[in-house]
Amino acid sequence: MKYELIKIDISSETSIMKNIIEVINEVETIIGQEPTDEYEVIITLGIHPTDEIAPDFSKSIIVKSNNNQTGFEVDIQREQEIQNYINQINQ
Repeated sequence: MKYELIKIDISSETSIMKNIIEVINEVETIIGQEPTDEYEVIITLGIHPTDEIAPDFSKSIIVKSNNNQTGFEVDIQREQEIQNYINQINQ
């Protein structure tokens, strides 16, 4: 069975946070969070089976990027992740 992409939805960018940990008497306690240089989006793909037997479905993938990347690099990264998934399910 082969699949084709029929729709792409991309969520808003969300900062990836890291925990700030305080250690008292060998007990770790999370006392806050701070942003990292990374952020992520959830890309939801609408997929259509070309054999017309199975119904359309969707798949969400998370793509993490870094603030050091240019917008062009981020776009290429996201397109590559989408293409990788389509290639994977079409093998």
